[in-house]
Amino acid sequence: MLVKRYLVKEMPEAVALIREDLGKDAVILSTKKVQSRGFFGLFAKSQIEVVAAANDVETAPPARKTTATAVQERPAPAALPAGQVARPAALGAYQQAANPSSATAVAEPERPIPAPVSVPVAVQMKPMSAELADRDEVLKEVQELRSLLRGMLKTASVQSMLPESVLSVRRQLIENDVDEEVVDGLIERGIKHFHEVNQISEQEFRGILTKFIKEELDAVAQPSQISATTRVCAFVGPTGVGKTTTIAKLAAEQVLTRGKRVGLITADTYRIAAVEQLRTYANILNVPLEVCYSPEDAQRALERLADRDLILVDTAGRNYGDLLNVNELNTYLQVLKPDETYFVVSLTTKPADLLKIVNNFSQVDIHKFLFTKLDETRTYGSIYNLVSRYQIPLSYLATGQNVPDDIEAVSTEKLAKLIVGEECYE
Repeated sequence: MLVKRYLVKEMPEAVALIREDLGKDAVILSTKKVQSRGFFGLFAKSQIEVVAAANDVETAPPARKTTATAVQERPAPAALPAGQVARPAALGAYQQAANPSSATAVAEPERPIPAPVSVPVAVQMKPMSAELADRDEVLKEVQELRSLLRGMLKTASVQSMLPESVLSVRRQLIENDVDEEVVDGLIERGIKHFHEVNQISEQEFRGILTKFIKEELDAVAQPSQISATTRVCAFVGPTGVGKTTTIAKLAAEQVLTRGKRVGLITADTYRIAAVEQLRTYANILNVPLEVCYSPEDAQRALERLADRDLILVDTAGRNYGDLLNVNELNTYLQVLKPDETYFVVSLTTKPADLLKIVNNFSQVDIHKFLFTKLDETRTYGSIYNLVSRYQIPLSYLATGQNVPDDIEAVSTEKLAKLIVGEECYE
């Protein structure tokens, strides 16, 4: 008996090769999917390993050169110690099942089934439950390998094997305050995109990572400005992030550009100058301002501004690392019932502090992120960290203190380039 092993991309390819090599009466002993090795396992290709046999070596056609990878053939010994097993599926039937569209062209006449053949290794069909368990095990192993790879990317020995172009981009992302685990996930995806790792240029690698980041930011939701149907819009966030100035910019834009009848509410009575600052902007724009010292005042303020198209609410800037302050803010929001709530974040805040603050806002319904002080930093990774972790969309970027000019709607393409280091904000 002649036994041969084939590595092919598709089963029809294996069937054709087996028919040509071993004849029409050849049988398929086993099939399984295998992965070829690649650089760090990143470029592995999925193939099918097919083992087939011919009952009579003398009747098999002459061996020929084949394009199948790693073909192995060996004659069976005269006497085999293994027990007999049921004959595997006939080749013609297997071909018909694997490729129904070609069943008519390749169908074979019915033949008597020969006696069972003894083979060195017992061939058993796995039940479906076992196959599913194997698949889950493979998926688990893939996840573990990915985690291992990301860990390996941090080691000097593996980093020395990566091209300088990749390492340069990795360093830039980490310096840009992108979370290191997120960085290595991007690096893994980026490497898989190229067939020749050592030939990747830095420009090419930055370009593909920029594309990935833009797609992820857009997948959460396209950045959007204040909706035309929004009537009450609240702005929340910690102290010193520029909420009041940001509200003044947006109020001016809504009055001067969109012709909206705007009203202002402030609950920021903790800072002595906060009310007077917003009152100055209200007088310049000729819009009413209501001051609230309690949630009950907020309800009355809404009633007094009933004729307004849009109401912008300035909440108190507090230490929102303290959950008590978050709970107090939430009582105001429950009365105001804003259509949109913007979480105002300064890019000069440390990334670890930002994560803690946003975590504490889990009980507050946040609709969009608004980032300020873009002009005061050269690191923008916190934007990507927060959006990808919390799946909250973007809205505006504040780029300075000038009212009403220094604010712009987010462009995910521009932002992705800033995060990767393709561009710098000027």
